[in-house]
Amino acid sequence: MQKYIRLLILVISISTLLSGAVQVVAPAFVLNFVGAEIDLTTKQLFATIGMFMVLFGGMMVHVLYHEENNRVAVFWSGLQKLGASVAVFMGIYLGVFMPIAAGVAIFDLVSGLLFFYYLRTLRTNAGS
Repeated sequence: MQKYIRLLILVISISTLLSGAVQVVAPAFVLNFVGAEIDLTTKQLFATIGMFMVLFGGMMVHVLYHEENNRVAVFWSGLQKLGASVAVFMGIYLGVFMPIAAGVAIFDLVSGLLFFYYLRTLRTNAGS
């Protein structure tokens, strides 16, 4: 089971890295997709958020291929995913994003929960 969760975490991490890279290069594309206002400020902010997505996604890919389990990185990446989910849901609630952005929030929520489940399997296997 852990092997499949690990593979799912890898897919999530790669998609986070790639979607972050798109956000860095073309923030207006992403802003248009979620129905947000597009101006110089929002493009800069979304490009900055994209940079962090690249970093967290890349870190998790690195962690998954590193010989030692790095529980700390998995923990903080799980928090990042849960925080991103809350931020997007708040953006929808405040009218910054259109309801279609809920797909992004749900993806991050489920991803964060999977990261914490994976973290739990690492602890269980460390005790074995």
